[in-house]
Amino acid sequence: MKKTLLMLAIAATLAACSTTKKVEGAPQITRADVKYDTYFTDKTMRYDFHHAGDSNNEYYYFDKLIREGEWAGSRVSLINPFDYGEQHFRIIDNATGNVIYKNNYCTLFNEWQTTPEAAATSRSFPEGVIFPEPKNDFTIEFYARNKQSKVWEKKFSHSIKTNDFNIYPSYTTYEQLDIHIGGDIAHSLDIVLLPDGFTATEKEKFIAACKMWSDALFSYAPFTQNKHRINVRAVWAPSQESGISIPGKGEWKNTLLGCRFYTFNSERYQMTEEFQKVRDVAASAPYECIYILTNTDKYGGGGIYNYYGLGSAGKTGRTGEVYVHEFGHSLMGLGDEYIEIGNTVSALYPEGVEPWEANLTRFVDFNGKWEKKIAEDTPVPTIATEGSTEKDWKIGAYEGGGYLEKGIYRGWPECMMKALTDFCPVCQEAISRYLDYMCK
Repeated sequence: MKKTLLMLAIAATLAACSTTKKVEGAPQITRADVKYDTYFTDKTMRYDFHHAGDSNNEYYYFDKLIREGEWAGSRVSLINPFDYGEQHFRIIDNATGNVIYKNNYCTLFNEWQTTPEAAATSRSFPEGVIFPEPKNDFTIEFYARNKQSKVWEKKFSHSIKTNDFNIYPSYTTYEQLDIHIGGDIAHSLDIVLLPDGFTATEKEKFIAACKMWSDALFSYAPFTQNKHRINVRAVWAPSQESGISIPGKGEWKNTLLGCRFYTFNSERYQMTEEFQKVRDVAASAPYECIYILTNTDKYGGGGIYNYYGLGSAGKTGRTGEVYVHEFGHSLMGLGDEYIEIGNTVSALYPEGVEPWEANLTRFVDFNGKWEKKIAEDTPVPTIATEGSTEKDWKIGAYEGGGYLEKGIYRGWPECMMKALTDFCPVCQEAISRYLDYMCK
C-alpha cells in the first residue's frame, strides 16, 4: 500500500522551531572518527516531541526525554550513509562539535502534509526518535528535505545536559516473546512485533500471527539468506477491546495503540497517530524496527520508513506478501512500483527531482542507483516484450512506478513493491546493502 494513500517542559517551556538553515551550515560528519565507547553508554535514549504545521510549514516542540533499555542498534554503524527519507536527525557532542550519530526517517506528519486538510488547517502529531545514550552533554538537530529541491534544511535544535534529573525512566514492562533469534543484538537487525486489538484472552492468536509474519519474511530473498542476523521479537500487550476501529462505518474500538482504518479518509489506510504510545510498548524489547499486527480480517495497512509498518493479522489470502511489502517500506523506504491508471502528476515525485527511494528514478541522479547494473546492450528506457517471462527479463529502466504511468522508472518488470511477488534484483541488492550497514 502506498505510503501516501491520498495524493490529493522539561525545561518548563516547550522548545520552538529555530530558523530554517541549509544543511551546508551543519557540523561536519566524519563517520570513521565516531567510537561508540567514547561517546555512548549501553542504554537507549528517546527524545519525544510534537511535529506540527500545515501543508507548507513544520514546527517541532520538545516533549520529554526517556532513558530506555539496552541499545539494540549497531555500535559501529552510527552515521546513516543512505540519503533516504524526508527527515533526519543528528546528535552532536557539545564538547567537540562532532556529529556522533545520525539517522534518517519519514513520518505520518509528512504524509498528512499532502492532504486537503493540511492545506486548510494546522495539526500536531506526537513523534519520538531513539539513539544510543550519550555520555556527555549533546545537541539534537532535526532536518527536513525541501519538497522541491530535496536539499536538507535544518529545522530545530535543542541542547541537552545528560545529568538533567528530568530525564524519565522507562516504565514499560510488558512481556517479551522470542519469535526468531538469529544473533547478538549489536550485530543483527532487531524487529519487534506489537499487537493492537487483541484482548487478554487472545494471546495465542497474536503469537500465531507473529510466527506467520516471521515465516513470511524469511521466505523472501534476501531475508532468507540473512536469517542468521535478524532477530524477531514480540511484545504481548493486550487491549481492552477486540478488533480495530473502522470510523467510516461508525465502529470504534478501545485499543492500546489506537490503530484505525480510514487514516486521512482513505479506507484501507490502517495506521495509528499515537506513535509515542507505540514506542512505549516497543521499549519492552530491544528493537530497531517496529511492525504492528492488528486483530482484524479487513484488508489494509501501511509502512513508513524508520517509523513503523502495520498489517492485518486476520486477513487470509496474501497476508504474508502484504506483510513483507509493507516491511519493504518501513525498513528502508522502498517506493511503491505500481501505477494508478491516468495518474500523471504526483506531489511525492515532482518532475526534475530524483526520488530518494533506492528503487525508483527520474534519471536526474540515476548514476547513484542501479544504472551500472544495466548491460550495455539493454535499451534505456527498457520495455518488457509482450509474453516475456522472468527468464527473459533484464535489469533496465521500465517506465511506470510511484503511482505514475509516465516519467518515473523501476529496474525490473515485476517486484514485491509492485505486484507482491519476489523482490526484484534491484530491491534485493538495496536491501542487502542496508542489512550490511545495520548489522556491522
